Amino acid sequence: MSDATSLLVVGAGYVGAQLATRAAMAGRRVTATTRDGARRAMLEAQRIAVVPLDLADEASPAALVTAGGAGPIDVCCLLTPGAFTARGTVDGTMEMLVATLARLPVRRAVLSSSTGVYGDCAGETVSAETSPVPNDDRSSRLLAIEQAWRAAPFEARVVRLAGLYGPGRIIGLEALRRGETLPGDGQAWLNLIHQSDAAALLLRVLECDTAAAIELGSDGTPVRRADYYGHLATRAGCAAPRFGGGSTTRGGGSRRCDPASTWARLGWRPEFADYRAGIAASLRA
Repeated sequence: MSDATSLLVVGAGYVGAQLATRAAMAGRRVTATTRDGARRAMLEAQRIAVVPLDLADEASPAALVTAGGAGPIDVCCLLTPGAFTARGTVDGTMEMLVATLARLPVRRAVLSSSTGVYGDCAGETVSAETSPVPNDDRSSRLLAIEQAWRAAPFEARVVRLAGLYGPGRIIGLEALRRGETLPGDGQAWLNLIHQSDAAALLLRVLECDTAAAIELGSDGTPVRRADYYGHLATRAGCAAPRFGGGSTTRGGGSRRCDPASTWARLGWRPEFADYRAGIAASLRA
């Protein structure tokens, strides 16, 4: 990677803002998109240029072309799947975004996707090499978004991230504090990756020449939901979790993510190797 390669972060949210900050601290020229006023102020305080982006406004993405500048640029897209869907179907917004980015001298681009693309795998193991077989609406939409991204006329990679958690966003904590019955099966598998590890991984995939077109982001330690929520309840001083059965609220399905091949290609490992370490750090933050 050349130091002259700037970075455009499309979607500076929970992970994207940290990714932008990391890149700026490493000496990159960074531009990020957000419509959140507080986040904009935080980014601008770190000398990160901020551009508002509204994909519902067809004229809005054109601002990315001006913001990108003339030199080579890397792109990381962290917009939520909802940004690319309307009435439950992929609506062509991704194609519009890709067409806009194609007007820039893009060196490499990475899309933050989700392991939800695999659908319900009945507890089977999946890796970056596993071909998704969508078996519900959510996994079908995720796959369609990935396919539209990978059809870009520049080098377009995808990172499928497991469940994101970290400071201020610990999965299930508020539900436990309220004493709610948790949806889903306590014996189903949960796959996680800490916020800071997700940001570091996305940057690594951008920078690494040996990365594959599709990579998998998780901490490599799948955990039964009952074990995760039981540990979290103990750490937070809450009552033991109760599960109501049925599907989870996000419909993520049950699978075990194995990121070993991704780690080998990238020469990378997460800082937080399991949920215990990540929860402890997140509660301290």
